[in-house]
Amino acid sequence: MINTIRRDPFVRVLCLVVLLSVAGAPRLPAQPREVATLLGEIKAADTELLAVSEEDGRFLRVMVATTGAKNALEIGGAFGYSAIWIGLGLRETGGHLTTIEYDPARAKKAAEHIRRAGLADVVTVVAGDAFEKIPKVQGTFDFVFLDAWKKDYKRFFDLVFPRLAPRGLFLAHNVVNKQTEMRDFLAAIQNNAAVLTAIVKPSGEGMSVSYKVQ
Repeated sequence: MINTIRRDPFVRVLCLVVLLSVAGAPRLPAQPREVATLLGEIKAADTELLAVSEEDGRFLRVMVATTGAKNALEIGGAFGYSAIWIGLGLRETGGHLTTIEYDPARAKKAAEHIRRAGLADVVTVVAGDAFEKIPKVQGTFDFVFLDAWKKDYKRFFDLVFPRLAPRGLFLAHNVVNKQTEMRDFLAAIQNNAAVLTAIVKPSGEGMSVSYKVQ
């Protein structure tokens, strides 16, 4: 499920990063004990199973850190679990994440978790409808993570892709275990000459990694 790979040095690096992330991530500074404890607390309280797996979280951190992402967007922040992993990567790159969560109560809790993780200067939590909030976020993005309502994936891709910088990454969650709910999105990222896409499985849920080449 990989588009034709062009001879671009960054693409070769991306492929290497994907392989390393699945087989054994590069050595990044371990998260502080209090952050590890917090991540465990969030997972334990996640009765709705909204958070990504720990393996997926580590994968997100690796992708951010190794690609040098600076301006990241997350759609579907839930309680802040994945935002913390992305934020840890951005701490390495000096970047910033805007994470958008539809439910105000979850967004409030996410902001609290971000603060407790010591990432309030790296991650901004925005509450509300992402379709309304994204146009208000300034600038372009070089890293996007999508984990929202699956049937809306294609609409979000169409909205955000024009603002994805060349050589930027667009990642989406649950593309294996919920692929029947997003076939239009999967077709869009696999049959688009402007992106190279690989489907990886740090955990059984699956994640698409799309690289914008033009």
